[in-house]
Amino acid sequence: MKSTHSEGRRATDVQIYDNAAYLSFSFEASCTRKCDFGRNNRKTKYLDANTGLYPFVRLIEAGGRVYPEAGRFLAGVKCELERRNSEREHMRCRRLAPAGAISPQDLKSIDAFRGDGRYGGDGTRVDLAYAVYALSHGINTEEVDSAIRSRDLSHKGNERRQDDYVARTIKKPLTIIERGR
Repeated sequence: MKSTHSEGRRATDVQIYDNAAYLSFSFEASCTRKCDFGRNNRKTKYLDANTGLYPFVRLIEAGGRVYPEAGRFLAGVKCELERRNSEREHMRCRRLAPAGAISPQDLKSIDAFRGDGRYGGDGTRVDLAYAVYALSHGINTEEVDSAIRSRDLSHKGNERRQDDYVARTIKKPLTIIERGR
């Protein structure tokens, strides 16, 4: 039993089961009518004030009855799982989409990254951070290549090793960006 997400991904039976198990607990806690889950003996003295959750209980005996609303409940779980995955995909696309509102003169230069104390002067971290930023904001690979090469790369070795370093530094964010689309 698999359902297709709007993004083309499929919810596996395990995902549906895991979400159903989680939602059955949270649904019962928010249920306004008497829920037929068999876990109705929740005393307020056991409610965790920090999390608002009740502790898990150990199941001693189960009669093997199927929840009468199981079909409807699982359909709701599938729908909620698809909604969450779609929302997550939408947020990821928004994060990785080229920023049309930022004009080219407002984009950070590699020098801004080199001066940022968060990278501790580590040129490799600066290069990678700039490559991720620049490529996700629509700057082409040739400009990123040129910016990375604007510092002395002789410590990386000969010209071929320097070329490999720059190619790897650009390839990594490109892979992440393409996977996100």
